[in-house]
Amino acid sequence: MVPVLSSPLVSWRRLAVGALLLVTACQTAPPVTVDAKFTAAPALSAPDDRKTAVVAVLPVEDGTPNAGAARLLTMMRQELERQLIDRLYSPLTSQTVDAALRGTGKPAPTESLLAPANLQKMAGHAHEDAVFAMRIVRWDETRIATTSRVQFQFQAAMVGRDGVPLWNGTIQGEVKAGGAGPAPLDNDGKARSCASLAITEMLQRLPRRTVR
Repeated sequence: MVPVLSSPLVSWRRLAVGALLLVTACQTAPPVTVDAKFTAAPALSAPDDRKTAVVAVLPVEDGTPNAGAARLLTMMRQELERQLIDRLYSPLTSQTVDAALRGTGKPAPTESLLAPANLQKMAGHAHEDAVFAMRIVRWDETRIATTSRVQFQFQAAMVGRDGVPLWNGTIQGEVKAGGAGPAPLDNDGKARSCASLAITEMLQRLPRRTVR
């Protein structure tokens, strides 16, 4: 049997295709790119700190133009509660928090829930140790169908039951649905995946409770 030899032209084409694939792989954007600035009170990192064990997570505030993240607010609140457990906090249920806050009133339309006066007004009603609040400043799904990516900006704060600030700051950037793995096929699934990843990036900046 006579072996089939590749022509120089075929070999060159294979090399060119391989080089193109290598360059494309090197140019692929990372799945997560963020810029975060948060400040934590020293007491939040104290060993065996029981003062911040039980946390009331407030409803997530949509501060985007035209309520662009409205359909994700409940999911994001649930994700905050779930991921706070990973940081060794004990979040109260949404139902418990909402029931305790009935009658406290809502911020004025021109005010943010994260304003110090508003956070102080929300603290201490559910017998919690701390209150956690998050505001969505930007949520851009313009390219989610083609790139599976969302650009976002969150503001977040935690205050003690006495209203004293414990942790606050801002995170912004871009996340890809599915992270380094494949993204969900539908746009809603992509948006939910991006929301979960963005919250993960934010809570990684929250000091983990150290319990002995």
